[in-house]
Amino acid sequence: MDLYEVVTQKIIDRLEAGVVPWQIPWRTKNGMPRNMTSNRPYTGINFWMLLCLPYTSPFYMTFEQTRALGGNIRKGEKATMVVFWKILESEDKNGEIKKIPFLRYYNVFNLTQTEGIDEKKIPDTEAFDHDFNSIAAADHIIYEWKDCPKIEWNSDHAYYSPSLDTVCMPSQRSFFHDEQVYSVLYHELTYPN
Repeated sequence: MDLYEVVTQKIIDRLEAGVVPWQIPWRTKNGMPRNMTSNRPYTGINFWMLLCLPYTSPFYMTFEQTRALGGNIRKGEKATMVVFWKILESEDKNGEIKKIPFLRYYNVFNLTQTEGIDEKKIPDTEAFDHDFNSIAAADHIIYEWKDCPKIEWNSDHAYYSPSLDTVCMPSQRSFFHDEQVYSVLYHELTYPN
């Protein structure tokens, strides 16, 4: 298995599904993705790949970590791959230091994919919350939009539901900047047209 090819394909799959992982301009309501055992946030490509998943918990763990916490993976749940890399240094016979890239992957599960973990073992989370100030001109465009789909706020992610003719959006307060609310909203509103 070529791990580089697998990661590249995962990015392509997300892009083809309409998700640009490095452009999510809001924070999940429960915080940034992190390992539940170490409480360390994921970085690099892992951060972006996990952030755009539809789970409501920021916590991920391996199968072994889940078992160590007294839990189980729910039947039928699928793991998500995360990668670990670093540069290893070794000295050759001539005393020269060689740098060798080391890449490895792990399969992790979101806390919501598990059962049986004592709630006391789950770390506290802090949601991102900023004072949203609506932009009158941007609101006016939506107000004047004929046949505008219904807009529902406080979803875990942004999407258009054709069967309901509804755009679901995260809370305006979860976005980093007010303008990003409208950028994402307008993007989702273009799907039915």
